[in-house]
Amino acid sequence: MRTGLLLTLLMTAFVIAASTEEMDLLTKPYQLGPNCESIKKVIEWAGGVDNIRLPKEIPIGAPAPLSGALGSFAVSNYNAIKMASDDINGCMEKLGLPWRFKFIMEDTRTDPQVAVEVVRKLALQGVQIIAGRITSRPMGSLMYPVNSELHVVVMSATSTAPNLRIANYKEYISKTGKSYIFWAITNDYFQGKALAELATKLGYKKVTIVFRQDDYGVGLANAFKYYFSQNGGECVLVPYDPNARTFDAELRVVANSNPDAILFISFDELKVILRQAMQLGLQRYPWLFSETCRGVLLNDPYLAKVVALKNGMGTGPGGSDVFAKLYEKRFGIPPMLYADYIYDTLWLSALSVLKAKKYDADAIREALIEVGAYFKGYTGPKTFNPLTQEVMRSSYHYWTIKIENGKPTVVKVGFWDPEKGIELFTPIRPK
Repeated sequence: MRTGLLLTLLMTAFVIAASTEEMDLLTKPYQLGPNCESIKKVIEWAGGVDNIRLPKEIPIGAPAPLSGALGSFAVSNYNAIKMASDDINGCMEKLGLPWRFKFIMEDTRTDPQVAVEVVRKLALQGVQIIAGRITSRPMGSLMYPVNSELHVVVMSATSTAPNLRIANYKEYISKTGKSYIFWAITNDYFQGKALAELATKLGYKKVTIVFRQDDYGVGLANAFKYYFSQNGGECVLVPYDPNARTFDAELRVVANSNPDAILFISFDELKVILRQAMQLGLQRYPWLFSETCRGVLLNDPYLAKVVALKNGMGTGPGGSDVFAKLYEKRFGIPPMLYADYIYDTLWLSALSVLKAKKYDADAIREALIEVGAYFKGYTGPKTFNPLTQEVMRSSYHYWTIKIENGKPTVVKVGFWDPEKGIELFTPIRPK
């Protein structure tokens, strides 16, 4: 499939009630995310309570990496699931509805095989919809068993690899008319373009990309290369084995490439990569980062200080300041990347089950497409592209790390929108 055609296809167990004050916030119509009114409207859309045949306790699988290469996100992932459970079930109680949702959390360990085992176990237990922070490698491993054998809805809040969308269309939707695989986030051709426009605006002509050799890393690296080359830029691609313990050989290639800047596309192994990079003197080049690097840096005070001194910059999904404030009020700490996406995805799942009127994967799948067309989450609208079953629109912000009161903090310094392009509202330049 040619690049132009590819781009055309791609771009089109907690029941703890929230506080009274928070429930009031969730019910107010001006709230920017899903709320009790969302449930009320879906119940009406389904024909009323008497028309819905659901079990009193409705299970929804909620897998997330609580260990492994994304273990640094464990607390944030856990809290996002808990917050969604509290808010959804709080609304169910407030509205006097007879059902409660049971969100079954499972650790995927950021491992494709473990993810398959988790989904298979949940499916065999009768769970009809599984949604949460399932990353790109596990999603790639899940596509065949889910569509050919398990026949349960699986929706990722965070997988962004473009090639998986193509596979979903070519192998399932175009052949059978449907797939049980969904993405509540856009693919990395959007993030690749946002990063490429940042590099161009900063005046870089040559960027070396250090990236994980997996679906996520390859997809984002290729997306950046495509858009950066359209702007006249040159890329050197340096893939690495995510399971390696040393990255000296790859980093020597980076050193010999003499770039204007280095782009890192990494998970928790970034902590090792950056320390080894500094041993080779690579701190003399400006650093750019993918969205997955932000949480790693926040959890490593030494590297956070280095990146803050260098004015390193990265991208992240648009997100919501309102959600961040609600989360921090609830848990006493700010959310990490994708907490809002997990939250929205679980809300979208619960609403779709209610709209389906019965606990059946095929009915839920159809309802998910219908509800997605009207759903407005903290992370934006969730209208699904019928060709790929991913949401169709996303924006990104640009961030840097600052040290405030001795603690590393993410500071947003710009914004990117697919229609409006790039805007940097804080004068900053990586060094």
